[in-house]
Parts: sequence; structure tokens; C-alpha cells
Amino acid sequence: MSTTTIALSSYSLREELGPIAAAFTADDGTEHVFRQEFPQRMTIGDFPLRVAARTKATAVEAVAFQFDGPEDPQIDRFATNARRAGLELANAAVDHGNLLGRDPARRAEDVTAMKVWIARFADVGFRRVRVNAGSPFSSDRSSRPPSHLVDALGDLGGYAASVGARLLIENHGGSSSDPAWIAELLGAVGARDLGLLLDTANFDTILMPLMEALRSPAGMEAASLDSLDLTPVYEGIGALAPHAELVHMKAHWATADGASGPVDMSTVRGILSANGYSGPLTLEYEGQGGDPWTIVGAIIDRLTASVEVNRHRTLMSRTI
Repeated sequence: MSTTTIALSSYSLREELGPIAAAFTADDGTEHVFRQEFPQRMTIGDFPLRVAARTKATAVEAVAFQFDGPEDPQIDRFATNARRAGLELANAAVDHGNLLGRDPARRAEDVTAMKVWIARFADVGFRRVRVNAGSPFSSDRSSRPPSHLVDALGDLGGYAASVGARLLIENHGGSSSDPAWIAELLGAVGARDLGLLLDTANFDTILMPLMEALRSPAGMEAASLDSLDLTPVYEGIGALAPHAELVHMKAHWATADGASGPVDMSTVRGILSANGYSGPLTLEYEGQGGDPWTIVGAIIDRLTASVEVNRHRTLMSRTI
């Protein structure tokens, strides 16, 4: 058996979990709400039980905006069912607020609200909580991370540690999709208070056409991403891999046998391995249509097999 933790994000099954209304605050203080209307075929609290029954995942990730606020009892149910199913609580993703915002009062409110989410998830057993240092809705393209962002993350990181959690940020759009900017931010805050969740697709090459699609009434088929030159994406993954503590293996589409894209997971696994990364992998599936459980199950089967092959090769190399 592989020792690599493979998790499944609750966002991957959003088509089963009901309507989504995720709010993102822009740098000028205006709020953008990303809405998707999906039927609720199950409660998010029962998500871990279905994960255990339908996939080979060994852990689950929760996304905060899929709950009705930090007091939602479904958070407790999610954690209880994960333990019942023998699944690790890999990470909780919190998308509240905007730490890059220029208004100190608004930023302070966001920090306070994030602490509530961090404490809530830590209390039920999550040992990692991801907040945002940037957003695809952000206009910030600063050459260096601003001091107020460094201070806010240092505050949040220290608080997270005090309640038993590890604070992570993610390359998640805007300046945060620049590997050099992220590396400088991690260094400025310090490894004691902050770590990195590396997302394999959250780079400008992919995010910019996706954001344009959101603004277009016609939209864009995910398969059209296949025409992109992904060289900068793989270079970005390689640059951030040495800093990673958790990796989002992102797929925008998948075939029946679990092959997915546009970012090739086998290529990503090679890059991670070359950089010494052997930590947790979380599938974040962003495709739509078909039976999502069958799709994510097939991707995880393929991902699990690739991890086993890599482990076997490593063991063989050590015996030669």
C-alpha cells in the first residue's frame, strides 16, 4: 500500500451538493459573487461516507462556502463521518475576504472572520486551513507582496498554530499565480507561520481564459483549454514544488478511463517527484456533466496507480 495520502475535495462533487454562492472581494472593496445552481442530491455532511464507498481516496477536503457559515452543524457531521469512514481531514479551504485589500478596517474585519473559520475547522479536527493571498478577481499585479499582506498572514498563521492548525496559502489568481511572488511572500511571513498549497492549474495560462469565459454570455468549453501552451504551467509547478506542503491535482475534464486534463497528472507527478515532494495529493475536479462520482473515482484510480508505480520504482532504485 502507498503511504501517499490521496484526498478528494468536496468542490469536485458540487453538482451533487446544491447551489453555490461564493463571494470574492475585489481590491477596491466591491464584492463578486460566483453562483452555480446545482441540485442537492446529498448533504455535504454525508460527503465523506460517499467518498469512502465510491472511491479509493484516503482523505477529504472541505470547502467553506459549501457550508451555511461557520456555525453550520454540517461541519460537525462532515468531520464525524470522515472519522467514521476512516478518512483523514486533509484540508479546509476558506475563501472569505481579501487580505490584499487596501482598506485597513475592511482587512481587519476579514482577518477576524477568517479566524472564526480557522478555529471552527481546527476544532473538528482539520489540521490544515487554506486562506487566500490572491484571487482571480484581484487586479493586484504588484511586483512584491505588500507589507500589510505579510502582516495579516503572520497574524493568521500564529493564530492557526495556537488552535492546532497549519495555515496555508494557494496560488489562486492575481499576483498569487506568480511563483516568484508566492516564494517571496512565503519567505517574508516565514515557514513557522505559513505553508503552501500548490494548485497545478491556477496559473495565468489557464486562469485568464477561464475568467474571460465567466464574463462571456456564451461561456467556453473546458476542452478548448487543450489548445493552450502549458509550458509556463509546468514551469510554475516546478518552481513552487519545493515549497509545497499539499498539492491540488486539478482536472477540468476527464475520460472514462480516468485520463484528465488539460494539465497532465503524470507529468505533474514527475515534476513533484523530481523536486522531492511525496506529500498529500488532493483531487479537485472542475468538469461538469455525466456522473461525477464515476468520473472522480476513475481519476483517483489512475492517480493511485501512478503513486504505486512511482513507489515501486523508488524502492527498486534503492536496492540496485
